[in-house]
Amino acid sequence: MATHSVGTPVSVTDRENPRSLFQSACPKDSRLRIGIDIHSVGSQQGGNETYFQELTRNLIELPCAHEWVLYYTNMAARERFSGDGRVTLKRLRPRYPLLRIPLTVPWRTREDRLDVFHAQHIVPPFLKCKTVTTIPDIAYEHFPEAFPRRERAWLKSLIRDSANRANHIITVSEYSKRDIVQTYGVPEDKVTVTYEAAGQEFRPGDKRKAREEVARRYGIAGQFVLYLGRLQARKNLTRVVEAFAKVRRAGLPYKLVLAGRQDSLFEPVLARICDLQMKNDVLLPGFLPAEDVPLFYNAAEVFLYPSLYEGFGLPVVEAMACGVPVITSQGSSLEEVAGDAALLVDPLSESSIASALQRILEDSALRLRMCEAGLIRSRLFNFEKTARQTMDVYESL
Repeated sequence: MATHSVGTPVSVTDRENPRSLFQSACPKDSRLRIGIDIHSVGSQQGGNETYFQELTRNLIELPCAHEWVLYYTNMAARERFSGDGRVTLKRLRPRYPLLRIPLTVPWRTREDRLDVFHAQHIVPPFLKCKTVTTIPDIAYEHFPEAFPRRERAWLKSLIRDSANRANHIITVSEYSKRDIVQTYGVPEDKVTVTYEAAGQEFRPGDKRKAREEVARRYGIAGQFVLYLGRLQARKNLTRVVEAFAKVRRAGLPYKLVLAGRQDSLFEPVLARICDLQMKNDVLLPGFLPAEDVPLFYNAAEVFLYPSLYEGFGLPVVEAMACGVPVITSQGSSLEEVAGDAALLVDPLSESSIASALQRILEDSALRLRMCEAGLIRSRLFNFEKTARQTMDVYESL
């Protein structure tokens, strides 16, 4: 276990002048009709939902003459965005993607006379406008066992095809960019990195009050270690449980909270919790409403996120923004995002995870240093910058 610095994220530094980006965002002699697929908003899809919600919100707040058409499938999206003179919301049916993507989207985008369409992962066929797709990661290529067989086959064929057909690709880390370029053979200049960021609601709060509120609403009392995200095999949760069991055997009186929606391949984790007789120590509150997520971060003693593979790892930045010390994985985008503001562990070793966890729980001075470093690091990521850079991509097409 070691700390490691990878420097400042490339796309949130002064490599490009933010002022010049902002001034060039909306040329006076050009007005575009831009469509964005926001079907993930309201879907409880974790980081993907947050990315498209916050990106879209910041894009439409940029002072420009462009017109926006937001295509949604969940009614919750209708509640989070309001139409005005420049923003139109249109519901896409059916919700089933194998019909919606190849049939409904091409028809609606032609009808709406778009100049640019921004897809989520899969670019629909037969579009007459320029296309951008966000591919945050290609985990299914490297960890196929973490995906149901049908979903894995669908992703492998359709996203590779989309990466080659799209006019431009956006991804969320330099690590993901290298992976996409090397795996799919697309030119480097076809891929732009725009980092994700924590929303404004993620900030330090009163830990005692947060714990009282978590106890009142969820029945989770006392100090706990938190994992928050989708509960799936790729998140390395079996090793998380095994590492936590070692910490408990060392006599540290903490609970482990695994918060998030359970995926179909979570059963081995549940079985391991039972095998280790940890049912009273590993708590599963389920999917958290958005308003309760900052509450859990602020109530936690440590945030533990040793995922095997991430395109970005948004919960790491959210936890840092709330002033919570973070343990995460070395050797992936998580190392790029966390820099020297987290303890980095070997995600394939429960001993490495347990050692880092025990160290940080026993050392209050270390926790304080990690909290301060995380707050500084989290401020490097900003969705307004992400929106400006995304706007540059649209206009370059």
